Amino acid sequence: MSIFNKVLSSVGIGAAKVDTVLEYSEVEPGGEISGVVKIVGGKVEQNINKIDLDVICNYTVEVEREDSDGNEETVTKVKKYKLTSYKIKEAFTIQPKEKIDIPFSFELSQDAPLSVGQSKTWIDTNLDIERALDKSDKDYLHVSANDLQQAVIDALEELGFRLYEADCEGIESASFSRLPFVQELEFKTISGDFHGKFDEVEVVFFARGEQLEVVFEIDRKSKGLMGFFKEAMDLDESNARLVVTEDDIDDLEDSIYEILENNM
Repeated sequence: MSIFNKVLSSVGIGAAKVDTVLEYSEVEPGGEISGVVKIVGGKVEQNINKIDLDVICNYTVEVEREDSDGNEETVTKVKKYKLTSYKIKEAFTIQPKEKIDIPFSFELSQDAPLSVGQSKTWIDTNLDIERALDKSDKDYLHVSANDLQQAVIDALEELGFRLYEADCEGIESASFSRLPFVQELEFKTISGDFHGKFDEVEVVFFARGEQLEVVFEIDRKSKGLMGFFKEAMDLDESNARLVVTEDDIDDLEDSIYEILENNM
């Protein structure tokens, strides 16, 4: 019976089980993630090589391919990226039905994307079991804006903009970011001085320690024949940058207003 149980455990039947319980599922970029990894032994003694907590997020890339008729087409693929990997325990042995609780605490990376739109972030708990199928657990995080990011969003809303779409889009390797993607927050005007002046304003955040770099891509609303040609040539878009610290929050609305006004 013991040999039979070992065979079953090697293919995942009757093997040890893992469950990660988060203290809080909501966290800000750079904030603390804490909780407990709960492991329950299976039907036989098993050697656990290690336990890893991987923080994963998704992003999209556009790729060219040929369809069934030989014509080129652009398709969107969803990819995954490991933001952080945290090892919480080295090799150990768990006995049948034994229960082990392992507390953990680590920081989420400052450049983690916000949980808006189709952007998802989660923790994969990987239990590396010797000579058996690895066991895993998946727990979603809600990454909310930190104080500087929220101040930018609030300032745009005060100026009559509303966030209507957000996604993480793949980019080629760039010196300004370690990530293979950027998260674009897309705002449209619904009121205020800029209502009807812009098609949209896209915002990208870059964490710079105690500072937040904000990149604005401003899509002006073109009119008439000249407007048509400007849109066709992407001449109706302009970019601007703003570096924000805690000392800038009180005047942030005025600073963003000036940027938008200069790009009308």
